[in-house]
Amino acid sequence: MKAPQETGLFAGYDDAHHPLGSYAVLVGAYGVSVAGFLGWTARSRRRLPERTGLADLALFTLATHSMTRLLAKDQVTSFLRAPFVRFQESSTAGEVEEVSRGTGMQKALGQLLGCPFCLGPWVAAGLLAARAVAPRQARWLGSVLALSAASSFLHRAYEWVGEGLHRTREEVRALKERTDREEGVQFPSASTSAEALEPGRAPIPAPS
Repeated sequence: MKAPQETGLFAGYDDAHHPLGSYAVLVGAYGVSVAGFLGWTARSRRRLPERTGLADLALFTLATHSMTRLLAKDQVTSFLRAPFVRFQESSTAGEVEEVSRGTGMQKALGQLLGCPFCLGPWVAAGLLAARAVAPRQARWLGSVLALSAASSFLHRAYEWVGEGLHRTREEVRALKERTDREEGVQFPSASTSAEALEPGRAPIPAPS
């Protein structure tokens, strides 16, 4: 069976790095899941909130950020991504850098699971679905994730402040050392310069 890039409108696209057929399956799965949930709520007469309040919006925004980062970058959750990605290097804050591997669906899943931006719609939909079914439990979970995100921001801020102070100290130390070297240089006086001679040559007497 030919890849979508080899036929029709998609001919000539980069199949090696962008498996369009697998992307379509993932997008279809997402759409079917969301539509299925909305259909279930309609059949069960479970009323969805008419709108999301600002408090919940802020809470689940932070929760979505925290969950996507945890799933896509955290080294402890690397066992979830390992079948679809290849480890490259360790990063800061207990995170890792990875690259998708394989072909087809394996590669597409690796690109999805390793990308916090790509996971955003999936995680957000899951959290809001949980909020609709069990609002108290969803808010509790969202609060845990939001606090985790806030803690990460504070840790980052602490590191940035520490790095800034360290750079300032180094700059002050370098400036002091340069100033000390410049103050330690003794420039010759006019008389000394006039008497500066080649070795073994008698000085020329100054005119009286």
